[in-house]
Amino acid sequence: MGRTALLIIDMQNDICHADGRAFMPDAAHKAPVVSAILDAFREAREPVIHVIRSYRTDTWDVERFRVPAFQADRGWAIEKSWGQQPLDRLAPERGEPVVVKQRFSAFAFTELDLLLRRAGVTKIVVTGVNLPNCPRATMYDAVGLDYDVVAVADALATTSDETHRINLQDLAAIGVRIATADDVIKEVARASERMSPN
Repeated sequence: MGRTALLIIDMQNDICHADGRAFMPDAAHKAPVVSAILDAFREAREPVIHVIRSYRTDTWDVERFRVPAFQADRGWAIEKSWGQQPLDRLAPERGEPVVVKQRFSAFAFTELDLLLRRAGVTKIVVTGVNLPNCPRATMYDAVGLDYDVVAVADALATTSDETHRINLQDLAAIGVRIATADDVIKEVARASERMSPN
């Protein structure tokens, strides 16, 4: 039976902290929920992968549509900056890979698929920000790569309730399971108990 991995997408200071350059209030609101799921996966010793966005200071790897803003000093998630770092409460621990991306999907031009397959992962649990962009693109690619996918509704941030609802509806239509954080935490704990030698 395959393993289940947690993906935490773009929960970085520039997006999730009030002092960030691309602050999204709902991301800060969802951070404690993501943290609770992270604790559950760590307790169960299940794989955790942190996905972060990071751009070069010279803008060579920035999407074309974003380049003017970056050239006008309105860039964010710049490599080696405070804003590019994950929130302190979600900081990676030893043995938790960090996948660095420059595009919407965490699979695009990254080693994510290789890491998951090497770890024996067949199911991913997705959390993070901004639901219609990076989490959604990642989940679409994951379905295409034959992973089972779980979207944690109350751990996916966006700009409005309506956008949140519509995107989850679209994801459910392609086979993504929509779950709550409580659902996931209980399931991870049960799976861990079944695997325990005691």
